[in-house]
Amino acid sequence: ALSEPDAGSDAAGMKTKAVRDGDFWVLNGVKRWITNAGVSEYYTVMAVTDPTKRSKGISAFVVEKSDEGVSFGAPEKKLG
Repeated sequence: ALSEPDAGSDAAGMKTKAVRDGDFWVLNGVKRWITNAGVSEYYTVMAVTDPTKRSKGISAFVVEKSDEGVSFGAPEKKLG
């Protein structure tokens, strides 16, 4: 999941953050236009881990649908 409401697919404009908390990472942000959102059990979520590196400071995380704080909005009506 890369796309965000205010950044689209512009990685340098990403606002979702990931902060290490002991042995875990805490992700905070909103994603949009996710293929199979709510259907899949696992998602790859991109988040900023080092804002000083701009787009090179982005990391990918595997997030489970059942993880605390994960939620899904209503599906978009679209063609295809």
